[in-house]
Amino acid sequence: MKPKHIASIVALGLSTTAFAGETTTATYSAPAAEAPSLWTWFIGGSAGYLLESEEEFYTLHLGMKIAESGPVSHSLYIEGAYTELTALGIDSQIIPVTLNYKMEYYFNDSFSFYAGLGGGAAFVNNDVLGFSDDSVEFTAQVFAGFGYDVSSNFQLYTGARWVWVDDSEIGGASVDIGDDVGLELGARFKF
Repeated sequence: MKPKHIASIVALGLSTTAFAGETTTATYSAPAAEAPSLWTWFIGGSAGYLLESEEEFYTLHLGMKIAESGPVSHSLYIEGAYTELTALGIDSQIIPVTLNYKMEYYFNDSFSFYAGLGGGAAFVNNDVLGFSDDSVEFTAQVFAGFGYDVSSNFQLYTGARWVWVDDSEIGGASVDIGDDVGLELGARFKF
């Protein structure tokens, strides 16, 4: 081969490289981890026993998880409860309705500790010797306990709560509803 032809082949090779365009590298990124689902709704209820009054109480609640950071979640929920108390010949039916905040810490995928507080209104009906009177009183509570997630949507829980209801009235006379500590067992469905 003549040197003239070699020079032409090299020049041709260099020119095709120059017009080949930019080199691109394909990259693959893994799918993003699923973000914790906030605003998860839940519904539940419990049955319990008031220690001082020696009476049963029942609750129903509806709420949502509003924040989550690692093993800690925060929830707000509305709860309605029902109990009957008898003291000094006065029969009282009490229906507290409260807005509650609950913090829950998960030790592992299933077992958790929760604590919280709430406040609202208690609808009280007092009855003595056939005479009855209704009132709406302020109520507050503090609670704590343990939960166990049977599945991702179903939780069993047990705990204790301190409940306080402001004094009520019947016929102008004050009725001391007071406070009590209750132990409870409940279930919650998350959807």
